[in-house]
Amino acid sequence: MEFSIRRVNALFKKEIKDFGKNVNVSIMCILPIIICFLYSKLMKKDISTNPMVNVQILTVCIGLNISLIATFIMGMLIAEEKEKNTLRTLMLSAVSPWEFLAGKALISFVVTEVVNVVLFFIVGMDIKYLGKYMIITTLVVLSMLLIGAVIGIISPNQMATGVIGIPVMIIFYMLPMFTKLNDTIKIIVEYLPNHNMNIMLEKMFNGEVLGTASVYSIAVILIWIIIAGALFMWTYNKRGLDK
Repeated sequence: MEFSIRRVNALFKKEIKDFGKNVNVSIMCILPIIICFLYSKLMKKDISTNPMVNVQILTVCIGLNISLIATFIMGMLIAEEKEKNTLRTLMLSAVSPWEFLAGKALISFVVTEVVNVVLFFIVGMDIKYLGKYMIITTLVVLSMLLIGAVIGIISPNQMATGVIGIPVMIIFYMLPMFTKLNDTIKIIVEYLPNHNMNIMLEKMFNGEVLGTASVYSIAVILIWIIIAGALFMWTYNKRGLDK
């Protein structure tokens, strides 16, 4: 069966209509925006004396965004279809599992990107950085979407995605906050895609050139995309979407 952009587009439109009906998904989408807004207001005095506080707020909220939307929601959307046994119906309608996954990933990708842009403007970053900001964050979003797809495949239902996803959130979101507390944590964090994203964003917003010093960070993120993609393919072949 050939991969059809037309069928993916139809699935994407269906997901747009259904997206707002899931209360849990809606809450997760607005949570990073609310937290970013509150941080910006509460730390307004610190921001006026140290502009880099804005960057710290932004990176924390981006981390929350990619953990919740790109990872959790991607997993929940796939687990929801498994829970309802609707994938079999879609397959009988000539929709392949890969087209199904592309439709699910596309809505999560778009929402994550939109929230990232909203966060960028909430903290008041200079618009001249928006292009590079989108490129850097998009690479990490892709890796987290694949990880979210794996969570969705191995989860029997939506409730299970929370249980399985919590360790993922701890690793990718919480660990970078504790790099100064423990040398072992610091070593682990250096190999995480979001940490390397934060390093590049801090350099960029500080006016530094993203030259050869950022090659390592980009390489780490690309390796994570490859690893997550391979893990997804292996998990899919082992478990499938309709099991």
